[in-house]
Amino acid sequence: MKDKLIHMRDKLNDISRRNRSIRLLKLYNKWSFDLTELDTLNRLSKERASVSVVEQIINQSKNEVILLKPTVSNETSMNLSRKLTDLYRNIKGIEDETGIHDFYLGFPFLSGMLSDGTFFQAPLFLYPLRLEKNNVNAQKWVLKLDDSGPQINRTLFLAFKKLNNLSFNEEFFEQAAEISTQYNYEEWLSFLKKFEMNVSFSPKGLSKLKEYKREEVPTVAGLTMLENAVIGNFPQGGSSLVKDYEELITLSEESDLSLAGELIEPRDVEFEVEGEQLQPGNETKIDDTEVLNLLQADGSQEEIIKDARYKKGLVVHGPPGTGKSQVIVNLITDALQQEKKILVVCQKRAALDVVYQRIDGLGLSNHVALVHDEKNDRKKLYAKVGAVLEQNQVSFENAINHLSSTSKKLSTQEELLNSIADALYRYQDFGLRLYDLYGLARPVGETTQILDLHTVLPELNKDRLVDIAEKVYTYAEWFERFGDEDFPLKERKTFSHFNMKEKLEAIELLNDVIDKAKKLLNT
Repeated sequence: MKDKLIHMRDKLNDISRRNRSIRLLKLYNKWSFDLTELDTLNRLSKERASVSVVEQIINQSKNEVILLKPTVSNETSMNLSRKLTDLYRNIKGIEDETGIHDFYLGFPFLSGMLSDGTFFQAPLFLYPLRLEKNNVNAQKWVLKLDDSGPQINRTLFLAFKKLNNLSFNEEFFEQAAEISTQYNYEEWLSFLKKFEMNVSFSPKGLSKLKEYKREEVPTVAGLTMLENAVIGNFPQGGSSLVKDYEELITLSEESDLSLAGELIEPRDVEFEVEGEQLQPGNETKIDDTEVLNLLQADGSQEEIIKDARYKKGLVVHGPPGTGKSQVIVNLITDALQQEKKILVVCQKRAALDVVYQRIDGLGLSNHVALVHDEKNDRKKLYAKVGAVLEQNQVSFENAINHLSSTSKKLSTQEELLNSIADALYRYQDFGLRLYDLYGLARPVGETTQILDLHTVLPELNKDRLVDIAEKVYTYAEWFERFGDEDFPLKERKTFSHFNMKEKLEAIELLNDVIDKAKKLLNT
């Protein structure tokens, strides 16, 4: 199961050249910050602030690393603080909107060419961080270490795997995470060499990341390790689901993931409904009066709603326009009338809006809350909760009675139609369905005569009917030829009792008569 989860997670990664985790060719304030800019604050000092920050993060020695203490008297520090403010606002906005927090220290960097001719410049290791502004006593920017721990740049190596045909198993990523906490270039280089990656390296000390314009991007470059350190947004997945997959992968080592595990690795299970075990296939019949469909539903959609009553989990899949949102609304209303609480979760806001609009069209929007932005949606949510609490309990007995009577009529008609369908399509003892007989029969207006065959029907079947029909057809042809009233031999005696000798004598006699008749006609 863990391997399947890892595979599904990796499919979400964006390995295009637009991904900053693969091609960081230019630094923008809202996306990244080069740590070597900290060294401009005190050029005379032998200790470089950037090196100190990198060492503390790699060694994981402190949970909080002081990045910058801006002062009004120092214009350089204020400029750096403004850059960090732009970065902080953008990263926080992304997390608030999507739940994704891809903020890391990228160090060191690798550059080179992919097999498709794409130049890349990306971090080797990623150290998860949180950028925070601390205003206690004096303003300062701090980096807090994240609990998830450092990792190799998985997106970059997935690009290597796909484009350069290199093979990296999960053990590779685990070993890389272990050595990432050791500030040792030689160990990093030897580790990469074990996996057929010969990286050149010339130690020069921590330097600013080289930026490229479009026309300056190299067309040929060897695989090189660079001493660059950049904090910023390095996407490790194109979806907020990546974080969920990470948690599922961790949980899969300790449990079977319950429903999620059954969806990933289906197996025969027993369902339990209100304390009773229910085997799949032995579902109890649900009366239509018990199901509340406020939106029109076809037969397949109704079956889904009924299945949801007793099944532990259900996946409904279909292309656009097949009525999935209708099914969701009907599932909501049906569950609400069972006095259940419902939570609808969608990956995108647009999907929630479609469901909400359908419910609003039914006049039920006062009882449904759309929660997407915890800040902007909060006021509307509280207003709806307050309005519902202020409403008096209203009796809907007439509506309930009308619903009950209408549902019973529908059930009666459904049973009648099902019985007719069963009779039409059930094979009878004589080998045909009534549906087949209707197809073979002629309209009454085209029928010349109806024969009463009730005395022989028990002896007929599909095969005998074909044989008899062929014989009747042959007899009809003979009758058409020999059955006229003026046929010369109509009154003749039957020859059916003749034996072979008598038949030959009769033929010889007839031939003799014919010869004599011809002679008489010729004279």
